[in-house]
Amino acid sequence: MNKPTEHSILYQKDAITVEITDMAFPDGYGVAKHEGLVIFVPDCVPGDIVKIKIVKTSKKFAYGELLEIETPSPFRITPACPHSDICGGCTMQNLSYEKQLQVKENYLKESLKRIGRIDIANVRISSIIPSPDIHFYRSKIELAFGEDEHGIILGMRKRVPLSGKYAWDVTPLVKCDIFNDIIQKIIPLFRSFAGKNNLSAYNPLIGKGFLRHLILREAKSTGNMMAIIETAKGKLPDTTELWQTLVQETPNIKTLYRIINDQPGDVIHYERSSRFFGESYITESMGDISFRIYPESFFQPNPKAAHLLYARLAEFVQHENNGKVLGLYCGTGPIEIFLSRCAKEIIGIDSSHTNITTAKENCHMNRIENCTFYEGKVENVLKTLQSGNVDLLVVDPPREGISKEGLNLIFAIQPKKLAYVSCNPSTLARDLKEFLEQGYAIAEIAPFDFFPHTSHLETLAILER
Repeated sequence: MNKPTEHSILYQKDAITVEITDMAFPDGYGVAKHEGLVIFVPDCVPGDIVKIKIVKTSKKFAYGELLEIETPSPFRITPACPHSDICGGCTMQNLSYEKQLQVKENYLKESLKRIGRIDIANVRISSIIPSPDIHFYRSKIELAFGEDEHGIILGMRKRVPLSGKYAWDVTPLVKCDIFNDIIQKIIPLFRSFAGKNNLSAYNPLIGKGFLRHLILREAKSTGNMMAIIETAKGKLPDTTELWQTLVQETPNIKTLYRIINDQPGDVIHYERSSRFFGESYITESMGDISFRIYPESFFQPNPKAAHLLYARLAEFVQHENNGKVLGLYCGTGPIEIFLSRCAKEIIGIDSSHTNITTAKENCHMNRIENCTFYEGKVENVLKTLQSGNVDLLVVDPPREGISKEGLNLIFAIQPKKLAYVSCNPSTLARDLKEFLEQGYAIAEIAPFDFFPHTSHLETLAILER
């Protein structure tokens, strides 16, 4: 942090009362002001009047620790989840869903104005589209193994503290209100397996231990599930009894995989995988279109909300003369497959071998013949691809947005229309500014809430040249 000012040092000695007026993303902290200083306070919601103590300061902002809620906000609610105060997953469970939507929509608009320098008064921005389900909507959960005085535990990493060193501690979960109640049966079975075989949990700080994560994937349209054990290298004890118990207690479990990850840190890597039991994939459906999901497949974690976005995009372009559509960062091809009925030719590009292989399988399964998929880094493929005239270009990049090189290659293609699907309003606003400077105009921006109770949202922006 920068050197604190005199008045901020004084703040550290005293408790002060402030009103929370907004929320800061992506952390979901409450925002207050005191004598011109912006203060970020965890565990607060807009409308709260709270007593806080400043724990970190700089010249422009500070972080406060909540001491007491003097007057609760009318938007404050009691979270249904018993882990909401310490789990690092959902940070907005104490805020009514209607207010969550309003805060996210405002955050998008402020990002467009502040970062993109976009005059939003002259841009068509629809109201945020709510998630069809606000509980049990996630199709994927990544549980970390940890240890306590009773042995192996399974849960989520604890929320990052404002002060003190982050220890990568695990909050043991009993339930998860955004995934599926079935984990109340699954977690004890894997804990029992670990205990019977004297297996240790991997500690990212020291790089030692064996069990790293348990990943569960669910096809929301059928309820069928996949279980994936991630471990460090070494021999995994026989899982036959575990599998038999799993399918007996939770018949929706259709497959069991193991992946080995030798890399340091806490990021899941699918370096080496092996299927122990069951099918090689589960199948998700959106309307009359089906998609195969493998352990490492990228697929939107809220399929019902994603279906709304894909349908909105297809509706926007279905009456257009789309001879050729080019999709960048296509993943397993859901957008391209949805648009295949609205265009003569579809091309998709993604760097993941598994995603491209699965995209081709998805086309075959849905009897779609006008899609072609290329594996490789988007920037590298665009340099060699003879794309010709592109009527619609679709980009669905990672959180960091489109690289400068990628933007320049897109500008060289000069697509007539562009659809930008973004999971990060900041990088969306940054990239939209570049497109506007190249002569594109924003036809529509539509935010979608893919992630209730968290500070994330998805946005669809349509541009025309």
